[in-house]
Amino acid sequence: MTARTVYRNYVLSCQPMRQDDGRYQARVVITSLGGDQTRSQRFLDLQVFDSEETAIEHARRSGMEWIDVNHPPS
Repeated sequence: MTARTVYRNYVLSCQPMRQDDGRYQARVVITSLGGDQTRSQRFLDLQVFDSEETAIEHARRSGMEWIDVNHPPS
C-alpha cells in the first residue's frame, strides 16, 4: 500500500516494504511541489514494524521532520 500526504508544498509517498519475517520496513520518498524542477529525497531504510499502518505513520512523521529541519518556513 502507498499512502500519500501533502505537507508544506511537498508530497510524502510512504510505501512500506514487507520483510521475509512478515514485518514492514518504513520507507518514504519526499517530492517538492514548488520551483521549476522536481526534486526528491528518498529514505529507504527506516525502522521495521509489526504492522503496515505503523510503518506508514513512522515514514510520514520522519518525512515531515526532515522537511522541517532542512526546509524551515521563511
